[in-house]
This record gives sequence, structure tokens and C-alpha cells, in this order.
Amino acid sequence: MKVHPIVYFLFKSMVRLALVLIFIGIPAAVFYQRVHGIGFGAKEALGQALSSPTLEVSIGHLSINPFMGLVAKNVRVQERGNNARALASINQVAISISLGELMLRRVVVDSLSLREADASIPLPNSPDDRRVTIKGINAEIILLGDSMRVSSFAATIEGIRILLTGEVQNPFALQMPEHGKNPNPPGQNAPFEKVLRFLSETSFPRGEPLIQGTFEMDAAHLESLKFPDFSITCPMLNRKGVSFSDLKIQGEYTDGRLRLPIIQIKDAVGILQASGEWERDTAQAKLSIRANLNPAPIMKSFADSDHPREEPHFQGAPQFEVEVTADFTKANAGLLVTGSLLAPGITYKGTELREVGCSFAWADQCLHVRDISFQAKRGSFAGNLWIAPGDFRLQVQTTIPPTDLSPMLDGPTREFLDKMQIAELPEISLSLRAPKLDFAAVKGTGHLKLGRTAMRGAWIDSGTADLEIADSCVNYKNIVILTGPGKGTGSFAYDVGRQEVRLENIRSTLIPYEVLMWIDPNVAKTISPYRFRSNPNVAVQGKVHMKLATKNNLSIQVESPDGMDYDLLGKTLSFGKTSAKVLVIGNKVDASVTRAPLMGGEVTLNADVSIDPKAPFFTADVQLERVNFSKLTKLYFNYDDSKGVVSGRYNFKTRMGQEELMTGNGSIRIEDGNVFAIPTLGPFSSIIGAILPGVAYNTARLATADFTVADKKVSTKNIEIVGSGFSMFGNGDIYFLTGKLDMDMRLNAQGVPGIVFFPVSKLFEYHSNGTFSNPGWSPKIITRIPVFGGAKKAEDRNP
Repeated sequence: MKVHPIVYFLFKSMVRLALVLIFIGIPAAVFYQRVHGIGFGAKEALGQALSSPTLEVSIGHLSINPFMGLVAKNVRVQERGNNARALASINQVAISISLGELMLRRVVVDSLSLREADASIPLPNSPDDRRVTIKGINAEIILLGDSMRVSSFAATIEGIRILLTGEVQNPFALQMPEHGKNPNPPGQNAPFEKVLRFLSETSFPRGEPLIQGTFEMDAAHLESLKFPDFSITCPMLNRKGVSFSDLKIQGEYTDGRLRLPIIQIKDAVGILQASGEWERDTAQAKLSIRANLNPAPIMKSFADSDHPREEPHFQGAPQFEVEVTADFTKANAGLLVTGSLLAPGITYKGTELREVGCSFAWADQCLHVRDISFQAKRGSFAGNLWIAPGDFRLQVQTTIPPTDLSPMLDGPTREFLDKMQIAELPEISLSLRAPKLDFAAVKGTGHLKLGRTAMRGAWIDSGTADLEIADSCVNYKNIVILTGPGKGTGSFAYDVGRQEVRLENIRSTLIPYEVLMWIDPNVAKTISPYRFRSNPNVAVQGKVHMKLATKNNLSIQVESPDGMDYDLLGKTLSFGKTSAKVLVIGNKVDASVTRAPLMGGEVTLNADVSIDPKAPFFTADVQLERVNFSKLTKLYFNYDDSKGVVSGRYNFKTRMGQEELMTGNGSIRIEDGNVFAIPTLGPFSSIIGAILPGVAYNTARLATADFTVADKKVSTKNIEIVGSGFSMFGNGDIYFLTGKLDMDMRLNAQGVPGIVFFPVSKLFEYHSNGTFSNPGWSPKIITRIPVFGGAKKAEDRNP
């Protein structure tokens, strides 16, 4: 059959045109619509088809993908009429429309497909417009009239994998709350922010957590939301170096009731198992928990990293059981919590507590912890605790030495306990009550029984006292303290508010130094030189300030029938029956000893001691009356042949611990003794016998002198010795630390011999630069006299 040339030409031209359209036109059109999108109002019409009365959907770019079909990009969902309130942003969505409806010039969406899409949702009322990112969205959504079926939804939200299927009735009837009404209170987003922060600080080494389930909802009635079945699983999670495994939660939410029959998580030593439920209509909830996890790492993982603190260490997993009920229609959620805790051991700041247990209950903002018990290294503790608004109560029975718990404490309390030693278990009972957790508001009573206990090294054998606590003060009443043969009674107040210690009606036969070591070591130090040979009778009244010594006001009266020993210049003076009164006024201690027997005579002492560490001075005025001179020289100079008695006075001042630097003045009178028996003056008996024949040996029985003390020496300018028929006058220095002498003596005869020898009395002047026991006297003008038996020549004298 022969084809007409015109027909052939037209056919060939149409074939060529078709080929051009297929290989050039279509690709060009596809490229154009990909770059510029589909125009003619298509994206606006499609956005309108996806919108609802309350939601508005806008499409940034609409194009046709050969593999996905119609693709909308940069999709924005916002509240209608409020462009600033974006509810969601999605990077791309594949949309399938009904061709039948399109032929009728209507745009109806049949299905939506998301492939590896990303979206972001803002937190409501977030001041910094913080958004939650949803990544890797893969979803199939089918629209059938008034129903939207989610065949599958898979996405990752903040590191958590979500798998959902479900159906939404009346999706376009969703009503959004009116913006500006019932504004959210400040901090409403705190739970969201805490969850996001928790997730950001948590890692999942064995894979991301998985939340999966099915849901049903009528968008016109949000309360119809149901999750017939859902589960949360995670093989392992790690937070701040603490690992948990096998997280599993199964539950359902139907008819306004949430049921969680399985809640489970494990750590390295134990497991937590729980179950609970919540009902929307009644707003009631309940939760049961049983666990034996190790709480220390859990507490560490949830602790505030900005304020780190030392956490307790648990020796083995504690057993923890709790039942919680709540009624959210009531104030404070009508919370009721009951439970118990039993821990094998807890170590906190190096202090170990064993068999720790308690039962507890919380209701109406009231906490009751009963049957609190634990064992320490020594002793046990039992108590009950009640905390409510305006009402705090504590009852305690314990035999644990407070010193064993001091590492758990800080500040002044620990400093005080660190000064104590408790050898035997005490018995302490307390019943306290206060409107708030403040020591100043605490009132209560108690009883204290101590065994062998020491404060700053001062030991007591036993002690008992009744306690009364009020106004920041602990009052110890009816005190009875026993130490050896000694006993102390009275009242003692430790006033933290006023920072002072008050003593009332203290009567004691205890050693005063040991008693004062419990009160103030500075005051005790001032009386440490006074050592009683047996327990004295002591009466104490007054107060001692804990910080300001200038506020001290304390009176101590001491009666010692058996006397006491006192250290002076490195030697011990032994006094007989002694009466003394000590006044602590400000930072000074005034001590007065009236007529204490000493070496056959009597001594009166008035001392003023400064307890100011910046000026630790010590002044005293000592008076002697007919004290055995032989015993006194034996004590200080190891010589006991001097005989006689000595009287005098001595007023001096020195610095505590530096007695060799003392300064002072005084006078001395020796009588009824053999003055020449003193080693220093003994050689003069021979000199007098040679010069004045017939004058007997050791007839000098009176000696007087005034003296001053400074620069480690005793200086005198008026020594006078009176004997039968002669007098001696002298001056010089005695170095009391070394016994060295630097002294001059002049001999004068009395009566007619005195008149005869007066013109040449200068010839009878002598000098000594020896020692107290070996003076080595030599004449100052006549260089040698045989009676001296080898006295030094003038040129041999020490300068």
C-alpha cells in the first residue's frame, strides 16, 4: 500500500516531535519544576487541603519526584491566624492526591509519606524558642474521609527511637487552645527541660532506647486518646559514669487510666521492680517499688554537677520498699508514702554505720521516720523523727560515743569533739522539739551518763547529768562527776547563742586544773604550777566566754587541807594547808593565797596572770615570814648549813615561759641563824678572828638587804650583817641562774676597836667573783692575807 507523501511527512514530523519532547522536553520540564517548583497556585491549594480550621499548613516548595511522586518541602504547620506560633517544621513530605477529585477541580490528599525526613517542634512558651528535633522520620499516613491511619511511624527524638502505629478520627477537628488564655505559670517547662538535660547527659552504649506502641484518638475529643499497648526498653544506659541495664516498662493507657504493671531496671548488684497506675477522672495514682540497687552511684548520677558533695558509700545493696498513693485533687497532691529501708552498712566521711534500718511515712507534708536504728564501731543508736510544718521532733537513745561520729560533722562541733577521748560507752537520751530546723528554736530534755572520758587530756571516771535545751543553750543540771577520790556537783550551761560557758554552784573535790581543762585550757594553764597533794575543796561560780576573753567573769575558791606544791624558778615549793581564791576577770587571772605554811613559816601570795596570748605576763607579790632559811638554801643552792629563819617580800613581773627574764624588787631579813655558815660568807669568820682576836666564830646572827631583780641577776646595794663586836656592809650581784657572784664586802669593828680601825677600814674591803658555794673572797687593796689560805691575787681575778 502506497502512503501519500503528505501523510508520510506529517507522521515523520510527529514522531520527531515526540522524540524531542521525550528526550528534551520532559527532562527540561522536570528540571524546571524541581528548581522552581510547580506553579499555578498548586502548592497553595495543596496547603489549603492539608489545613484545618485551627491549623494552617504552608508549603515552601512543591515538585514532582519520579520515584516519590508529589513532594512538598519546607512544610510549616502553624496556628491559624498566628504566624509567629509555629507548631512544626518538616523538611519534606511525599503527598498522594486523589485523581478523581482532581478531575472535579478539588484537591484531596489520599496519603502522606515521609522518608528520612526531619522536623522540629518548639517547647511551649520557651523564652529562648528552644525546639525539640525529630530526625530520620519514616512514616506512612493514609487519609480516609474523617479518619487518618498511621500505618507506621519511626523516628528518633533526642536519641530515643520511636515506633508507633495508630488511627486518628476527625483529624481536622483538632482544636488548639486559644493563645494568651490561661498562660502557663513560670517554670512550667521545667520538667521538659530537665528531661532534655537528662537525655543530653546520658549515653546508650548498646543502642538507643526504644518506645513502641499503638494509639487511638478522636481529635475532636483529646481525652479519647488511648495507648492499648506500649513498651519502653533499653539494653543499657550510662549517666555520669554509672551504668544501668535492662530497662523495661510495659503499660497501657485506656479509658483515661494508665497502668504500668512492669517497671524494671538493673545495676551491677541488684534490681528495681515497680508497678503503678494513674486514673485521669479521679486524678488518683499509686506506685509500688521494691529495690535492692546500690543507691550511691544513683545519687551521684542525679546529683547537681554544679554543687558536688561527698556522698555516702553503701556496703552492699540496701533493701528498699515503698508504697505511694496520690490524689491530685487535694493540696500537695494528697501524697501518702510509706516504706522501709534496711542497709547492711553505710560509710560516710570515713565513719562506718552497720545494720541501718528505719520505717517511714509521709502524708500531708508530714514526715514520720520511726524505729531508726544502726550500729557504729562502738555502740548503737535508736530513735524516732517527726517533721511537719512548724513542728520538728526527735527522740534518741544511743550508746555511740559522739567522738566516733565527729568525722561526719563540720565546724565548731567537730573541733569540740576532736578534743575529747571516750574510753567507755556513754548512755545518752534526748527528746527534742522545735518549730523549725534551727538550734536556736530547739527545746528539749535528756539525760547523759558518761564512763571514763577525757577533755584535752583531763580524765574523769564517770559522770551523770540531766539535760535541758532551750534558747541555743544546753544546760547540764544535777551534775555528778567522779574521778578517783574526787567528786564534783553543780550545774553547767553551754550557751552557743551567747558563746559562753556558765557554771553555777559547782562544788568539787576534783583537781582544779583537770576541771578547768574541760572549760578553758587558757585558764587551766595559768594554775598549772599549783599542784595539790590531795584533792582540794573547790567552789566555782561564774562564766567563761568561748571567743572573747574580755567577757570572762569566774570565781574559784580553793581549800587544800594537805597543801600544795608550786613551781618557782625551776624549783618546787611545798606549802602546808592552803586557802586560795582565784578570780578570772576578762583576760586576767587574779590568784590570792593567804598565809600558807611553808618550811616552818608562812607565805602570802598575790598573783596576776594574763591569759591574753599577745601579752602573757605574770606578776606576783610574795611575802615570807620566818621561813626556815636552811631548807630554802638547800632547795635553791643545795646548801643546808645556813640555819636561822628568813622573812621578807618580793614583788616581780615576768613573761609566761620566760621566767629567767623576770624583773622585780624586794627585801630580805635573816635572823637567829649562823650567817657565816652560808658558804658565801663563811670565810669572813676566819678573817674576823684574825683581825679581831677574841671574836667568836659564827656570831653573826642577823643579815638584811634590799634587792632588785633584772637581767638574770639579783642586785643589792645595802647588805648589812650584824655580829657581836663587828658589822659587815656589802653590795653586788648574784646571777641566780648560774650562781655566779660579783660582790664587795667591807668589815667594820664596833666599840673601841671600831674607833681604832676606822681610819684603815678601807683596808678591810673584799671582793668575790666566784660562785655562791665557792665565793673565793680576796681583799681589794691588800692583795694577800694568810688566813685566806690561797686567795686569788688581784691580777688573777675574773673581770
